[in-house]
Amino acid sequence: MSTCPNCGRKLRLTDWRPNCPGCGVNMMFSGFEKRYYEDIKRSELSLAGMRVKMRRCKASFKGSPPAKLRLCTCFLPTVALLLPMGALHASLPYAEKLWPAGLLGLVDMIMGGFGDLPYLRLMLGSEQAALFQPGMALLGAAALAAVFAVLVLLGSVFCFLSIKRMSALLGTVSVLGALTCAGGFAAGFLLRQSSAALGNSIFSGSLGYGAPLAFALFVFTAALNFLLLKKGIPVEYAEGDFERAEIYKRVKAGEISLDDLPFPVVETEATRARAAQIAEKRKGAPA
Repeated sequence: MSTCPNCGRKLRLTDWRPNCPGCGVNMMFSGFEKRYYEDIKRSELSLAGMRVKMRRCKASFKGSPPAKLRLCTCFLPTVALLLPMGALHASLPYAEKLWPAGLLGLVDMIMGGFGDLPYLRLMLGSEQAALFQPGMALLGAAALAAVFAVLVLLGSVFCFLSIKRMSALLGTVSVLGALTCAGGFAAGFLLRQSSAALGNSIFSGSLGYGAPLAFALFVFTAALNFLLLKKGIPVEYAEGDFERAEIYKRVKAGEISLDDLPFPVVETEATRARAAQIAEKRKGAPA
């Protein structure tokens, strides 16, 4: 059974009229003014919170020259890995195989279902182990660098989630990518040295230019993100919006109630001008 919102009287099935049989109040409109102002305050705060988020999202992409530069260069480490760090080459009697340590070579290996991986593992215990060990390390470094490059790209796209946290995360990932490329260059150098020392006409290895190029671009993205972390990105809010957004957080957390807030919640030039217009239309009567 329902009760009257004004006096708390329990209503019966026969109490079908809009007025309470006890206190006579119209139950449909009881507390209407209170709910009306609660809805207005909630709308004021929630819309301000949405506008604040949109301003931050916009600023994270083009709020400063470094932010714009990050968005324009976030894909460069991935593009650099299209150039192989090096390659393993096998001139077999009935087939010729090439395993480039680059993004295209890794995609080709994945599309092939890693069918060459058992053979490469087998060669680690063969007479050509001195060649295939740095070769496998080079392939692993290329795969890891590709993961870091994709993370830099995706993180830059979703940097609006948190300007500082994402800048710190992208800077760290870029440093790890640079270290991986340095390791890949060392593995490629050992691969070339081993290939020259073995002098095998069937199995050979070479060093490419992908590692130093990707290293330089990872260092660039790391420096850019750490610069953004240090200096931040200026965000311009409309008057009163930031204060409203902070109040709305406290309302959602249950720290304050909408009933405790004035109306309008935050006074600005716009709200004062609107109040003046209303007062003028009412011929000077208070709003």
